[in-house]
Order: sequence, then structure tokens, then C-alpha cells
Amino acid sequence: MYIESSFNEFLAKELAGKEDPNLYLDKRLEQMKERLLTLNKAREKMRLGYQQVLEGLADGFPELQLQDPNLIDSPNRMARALIEVCSGLGAKNEDAINATFPAENYNEVIILKNIDFVSLCSHHFFPFSGVAHVGYLPDVKGSGKVVGLSKLARIVDVHARRPQLQERLCYAIKDALKEELKPAGVMVVIEAAHGCLNCRGAKKQNASMITSAIDGSFKEDFKTRSEFLELIKLK
Repeated sequence: MYIESSFNEFLAKELAGKEDPNLYLDKRLEQMKERLLTLNKAREKMRLGYQQVLEGLADGFPELQLQDPNLIDSPNRMARALIEVCSGLGAKNEDAINATFPAENYNEVIILKNIDFVSLCSHHFFPFSGVAHVGYLPDVKGSGKVVGLSKLARIVDVHARRPQLQERLCYAIKDALKEELKPAGVMVVIEAAHGCLNCRGAKKQNASMITSAIDGSFKEDFKTRSEFLELIKLK
């Protein structure tokens, strides 16, 4: 199951276009080995750091028992979790959008809403999570490109998995779609709850933050922008 999922997600399309898949796969496996060893080295360094964090916490709160079975391997788990949440660092737009299609004569708004995501606040390294609503208007007078719906979800994931502010995430998704699709307009709205607000500081558990990034027709035409907001039911 693990091999099949990895094959479909990462290698199937690449291997399908190669004259010598054996040679290509040997090169890819060597690259994967090098990358995995780099990540493992980073994980070990982070594990040592997290161990110091727990020891410091125990210094401040002697009630914390570091020999608790639930804490013994926590530094390692914390390191692995951070690597996973930050896996979008260094990723490129083409990692998510690797194929586009002609829009033909379709010149209406295309929206994928309620795209779940989890990201990391770069101020406190607390997670924030919510949904992104992404829409664009194909430019039938220009390149006229459209993209598969799964790619819109993937571009959100690629840019969400890194430390950042929600405002930056919003603009990053907008800029990625603008660069890859050359549309007549792009609009992104993100609604998210932030751990740094919900469980510390002001401790407002029901508060959520809404940000938007608007370009092209959505910015210039009030009716087009209103249509987007109506379709995602956000007034």
C-alpha cells in the first residue's frame, strides 16, 4: 500500500515519459537517498534541541517527570512532526501544478472552496488551520489555461507547509496561480484559527482570522468579486 501510494503520487507520470525507466529510477533513488540522509541528520539535531527544551521545562517545573513513558521519545516525535509540517519549504509551484489544459471558450469563474490546510505561525511556531477558497478567471483572450481541481488543493498544501503568517500564505497562493495560469484574475480567501491566539495570550478560542488576496478582474470588477464571495457564502 505504501509503495503503491508513493508510486502514484511521485513517480508514475515521470516514469511513463522515460525511454529508460531503469536508468531514470536509479538516479531518482540516489537523489532520494541523499535527501533522506539529510533529513535524518536534521531530525537528530532537532531531537537534541527538543531534549534541551524539555529539560529546561523540567527545571522550571520540577513536577514534570522526564522519565514518564509518554515523554521518553517525545523529542524524536517532535522533530519528525516539525519536519512534516514544514515539508513545503523549498517546494516549487511546479511540484503542485505540473500540467495545464486549454480553457477553450470557458470564461467564467472557477472556484475550489473549503480546502483544508494546516500551517505554522512563524512568530510562536504554533499551528494555525482552516480552509482556503481559491478562484480564478481564465484569460480566453490570452493563454486561456485551466488546471485540474486537485492541483488547486495541492498548491494550497505546498505553500501552507512552512512557517509563515496567514497574510503571506494568502499572497503566495495568489502569486502561484497568477504565475502558472496567467489568468484574467485570481482571488484567494483564507479563514483560519490560530493556536497562538486560541490557547495562549488572549485565549480567544472561537476567534478566526480572514485574509484575502485579489488580482486582476476580481480587483477591478466589483461584480466579479461579489460573485466569488457569494459562491463561497462569505459576505
